[in-house]
Amino acid sequence: MTVEITGTTGTTGTAVIAEAAEAGQEADQQMPLQLTCPNCGATDLVMEQGARFCEACGYGVDEPVTGEEEPSEFQGPKPCVSCGGTEIDAEGYCTDCGDLQPRRRDRMEVDLGVVAGISDRGLRHHRNEDSMALRPAVGLDGRNLVVAVVCDGVSTSERPDEASAAAVAAAAKLLLTAIAAGTPEPVAEPVPEPAPAHVDPVQTAVMELQAEIETEPDDAAEEPGAAVVIGPADLGLISRHAVADADRAVSDLARDADHGNPPACTYVSAIVGEEVTVAWLGDSRAYWLDERGTSRALTRDDAAEGSHAIEAWLGADSGAPEPHLARFTPDGPGAVLVCSDGLWNYVEKAADLAALALPAALTDPFDAAARLVRKALDSGGHDNITAVLVPYPVQAPAEGAAGQTGASQQP
Repeated sequence: MTVEITGTTGTTGTAVIAEAAEAGQEADQQMPLQLTCPNCGATDLVMEQGARFCEACGYGVDEPVTGEEEPSEFQGPKPCVSCGGTEIDAEGYCTDCGDLQPRRRDRMEVDLGVVAGISDRGLRHHRNEDSMALRPAVGLDGRNLVVAVVCDGVSTSERPDEASAAAVAAAAKLLLTAIAAGTPEPVAEPVPEPAPAHVDPVQTAVMELQAEIETEPDDAAEEPGAAVVIGPADLGLISRHAVADADRAVSDLARDADHGNPPACTYVSAIVGEEVTVAWLGDSRAYWLDERGTSRALTRDDAAEGSHAIEAWLGADSGAPEPHLARFTPDGPGAVLVCSDGLWNYVEKAADLAALALPAALTDPFDAAARLVRKALDSGGHDNITAVLVPYPVQAPAEGAAGQTGASQQP
C-alpha cells in the first residue's frame, strides 16, 4: 500500500492556488473558507467553525451536497442540454427544440469551488446507480478539511441506485458531524471487529496501516486546555464509523422480496486536509494526481485483477465489512480524485488521469471533472461515471474567492 509520503504543504484559495503552486507557499489551513452558497449563490459565505447556515438564504452549510437536491428558488432555469433554450415544459421537454431533458439523477453536478463532482448516467445504462456527496468542513481547531464520498450501486442487486444514495448520505453526514463536533466517536453502536479469516496480502498491508492509524497518539488532545483536534488517528476511526453507518443505511433497504439480492454498493471516501485519509470497499477508487510524476492510485480493488467481480461491498449480505484505510501526505500541489469504475474503465493509470485533469483541477475542479467524464462518455460510456476532485492544498481563500462560480447544479 502506498502511504506516508512526507513533504511540505502549501495552500491558497481558488484564484491563487496555481500561483501558490509555483511559489511553493506554506499552508495556512486555519484561514476561514470563503465559499459560494450552493443554494442561493451568495459569494460571501464564510465557512468557519460553528457556521451552520448561509445568512442570505438560511441554507444549512453543514449538510453534504449530492447534486440530487431540488433546485432552489434562487437558481435560474437550467438551459436545454441540446439547444441552450431556457423554457422546459412540465414533462421535461425543451419548448424550443423539443428534446427531452435528462432526469436530475441522470447527471448530477456540484461545484463548491474547493471541491467539485459530476455523476453521469453514461450512454448504456437506463439509470444512474452512482451517487456522490461532498462538502468542506472546519474542525474545532479551525483547520479546513474536505469530505468526498462516492458509491457505485451493484447492478445485479435490487435498487442499486437507492443503495448508493443511502450510503453516501449516511457516510458524509457522519463524517461532517464528527469533524464539526471534534470527536471520533459520533455513533453509539460499536464498529464490528475485522473478521480474522481470509486475510490476503492486500488486506494484510492495509490492516497493518490501519493498526498504525488507530494507535497513533494524539499529542494535542493530551495538553490541558488545548483545542480539540481531529488528528490523523481520529480521521481513520471516523472513516470506519462512516462505513459502518453507510452499511447500516444500505442494509435497512433490504426487503423480503429481494430474492437474495438485497441492495448493495461499493464505497470510497476521502478526507482531505494536510493529510489525505481514504477508506474503501469494492472497486471504486481514489487517486492522487500531480504534475511531478508521482501520481498514483490510493486504493486497491476488492476484486481479482482484471475482474469486476467485487469481493466486498455494503448491504444486508455484506457480512459487516471492514473497510480498507490508508493515508498519506502529498509533497506538493495536486488533486485527489474519487471516482467510480465508469471512469477508470477507460482511463485507469494515474498518470493518464493526471494528464487529463491537470492543471485545471488545481484551480477549477469542476471543469476538470467535466473533462474526465467527457472522456469516459466519448470512449463509450458503458457504465455510470462519477468523478469528484479536491484540489490540494485545501483552499483557504479569504481573498480571491469572489470570482467563484460554485453551485449545486442540476440539468
